[in-house]
Amino acid sequence: MTHSIMPGRHHRAHEGPGPVARGTHLPAGHASRSTWAVPVVGGIALGVFAIFLASNNGYSVAAAVLIGVVAGLIAMAAGYALLRERNTMITEVRAAAFGALFGGSMGFLHSLSGGTVLRSSGIGLLTGMAMGLASYYVFYWHEHRADV
Repeated sequence: MTHSIMPGRHHRAHEGPGPVARGTHLPAGHASRSTWAVPVVGGIALGVFAIFLASNNGYSVAAAVLIGVVAGLIAMAAGYALLRERNTMITEVRAAAFGALFGGSMGFLHSLSGGTVLRSSGIGLLTGMAMGLASYYVFYWHEHRADV
């Protein structure tokens, strides 16, 4: 079967997530449990690990706790915003956003462990690209599996 952007006999029109026009009101509803639970758990994990790394690499206990709390809160907020708005993004942008969040977090954690700026940036870039590609594969497969 060949792929086409036009719906045909073997291809249904895809009603997947995508940008929403200005002025369009989406149905009101409460956020699902995973929309807030996943970022909270991820932020707590990142914050605790950041405290651990910072305290083992020369930061005072107070500074390590402050770094961990701030990093965890930022990760929670970014993760929540990403999950909350994921249905308004096309697949490529959504995958890039997940990759950027993951790569930035990993690069930051590596910098806390004593890595140089260049090495931490490289690790952040590589892990972000890997997460972006994996996310794209999962999102694309999930959105198009009904077409097969």
